[in-house]
Amino acid sequence: MSRLLDQQIQKLKLNFITMGLNVSTALSDAVDAWRNNDLTLAQTVIDGDEKINEQETHLEGKSAQIIALQQPVAGDLRKIVAILKASSDLERLADHAIHIAKKARREQKAPSDSELTDLLLKMAENDKQMLTDILQAYSDLDDDAAVKISEKDHQTDEYLKQVNQIIIQRIKEQPDFALEAMDYMKLGNHFERIGDYVTNIAEWIVYTERGRITELGNSDY
Repeated sequence: MSRLLDQQIQKLKLNFITMGLNVSTALSDAVDAWRNNDLTLAQTVIDGDEKINEQETHLEGKSAQIIALQQPVAGDLRKIVAILKASSDLERLADHAIHIAKKARREQKAPSDSELTDLLLKMAENDKQMLTDILQAYSDLDDDAAVKISEKDHQTDEYLKQVNQIIIQRIKEQPDFALEAMDYMKLGNHFERIGDYVTNIAEWIVYTERGRITELGNSDY
């Protein structure tokens, strides 16, 4: 690898991590805004979406520029392509954080069902920890850690199953709960998708290091 290409890839990687940290903050703030019915914090998250979108656009442009001018091959090309793809996953993850924040803004009051709220907050904590860990794994290009992090998504999926089971039972017992139940269900789906996007990023780390696309969560890795 030429010194210039090495520097450009390292800078690209740093920009990706910076974007990831912004997304992590957005997710954490969105969860806090929903839990505490904090409309001001919710609006801060929503307003910050433009910056995250700009960061993704910047990464796309710089990646294309490096590929065009430096014509990297093999491992170098994989590093650039993986960052390009993973930044798209980060942006989509941030979109779900925005939806969570908007949910807080629409609410007239804080969440009322303590059991469902507790499960959703457990999903959120698992997602936040996965995101924090995957950014570290990307910084280190640690493919073994990436695989282990992706396995934590099973816990998020399990929480969602519990949420849906409780919702069904609640509606049977209290038909008037149906409207609020839909809000909980939508939030659960947002948290589930966030875990999926972290898993996608883990797959790009594995691709960078092992040179093959691997669908994590299956038995083929």
